[in-house]
Amino acid sequence: MATQPQYSVVVPTYQGQDTIRPLAQQLDEFFRDAGLSYELILVNDCGPDRSWCVMQEVQAEFGPERIKIVRLTRNFGQHNALICGFSHAQGSFVITMDEDLQHRPADIARLIAKQAEGDYDVVYGRYDALQHSTFRNITSQLLRKLLRAGIPDLHPDYTAFRLIRATTARYCLEMNNSYTFLDGYLAWITQSVSATTVVHQKRAAGQSAYSLSRLIEHSINIFVTFSYLPVRLLSFTSVVVFLITAAYSLYILVRKLVLNDLSPGFPTLIITIGFGVGLILLGMGILGEYIHRINLKTTRRPNFVERKNF
Repeated sequence: MATQPQYSVVVPTYQGQDTIRPLAQQLDEFFRDAGLSYELILVNDCGPDRSWCVMQEVQAEFGPERIKIVRLTRNFGQHNALICGFSHAQGSFVITMDEDLQHRPADIARLIAKQAEGDYDVVYGRYDALQHSTFRNITSQLLRKLLRAGIPDLHPDYTAFRLIRATTARYCLEMNNSYTFLDGYLAWITQSVSATTVVHQKRAAGQSAYSLSRLIEHSINIFVTFSYLPVRLLSFTSVVVFLITAAYSLYILVRKLVLNDLSPGFPTLIITIGFGVGLILLGMGILGEYIHRINLKTTRRPNFVERKNF
């Protein structure tokens, strides 16, 4: 009977045909040297290259007891692929990494040490210096600031290099939102979160799948799904506009009654437009608050679908 591994390493693959094998080799070397048991779970997210074929070859080399491979039916995105991997994890802790070797397997030791230091549920690998392109670095930092403003509970040092307590990771399987943002899930589940500095290496092969359009789409989806900030801004703005238009309409009405120095029809027009626009915006703000709450409770689409016949 196979023993339960201490750590489950979950890696979503999209364009990893050139990096999956060296990643598996480096992980095996680290865990063997550290005397720790592990399993590697590779989740193929239907990329355009030969990742799936390489995953099968690597599994044959290391054995199915060491490496599990999962193939999704289509591209569900990195975060859904990670949560799929969580459903197969048997370890006491789950480690998430990118496929491109920008995360050093050797730095897992830092995550483990930090977790033991405070018995944290989640430990992030905080990058010492980003090795993305200049454009990607700028957009990533901007996105991080926006998300911090929109999701106050989000840890400021969140990254894709994480160590997560297995019981915490399994709670993510129960969350079916209209859009999956793993770090948003973790921020909701626990506040026992810390970070430790790790090395961020240059991408070993291929190009990032996150173009400008995908980053914008990703940001919008996160804000709409996880943040109440856009709706709250609309509600606040609608109340302010309503109060201003109501006050101005009242001023026009009083001036008409007291001074009667306005052109015929002007007071009626201003009052009608002022109250009308103010009420419409106020109504939109109220509806937005309700829609936000409905969005939190609906959507039952699965986060991923596995391909069984391979």
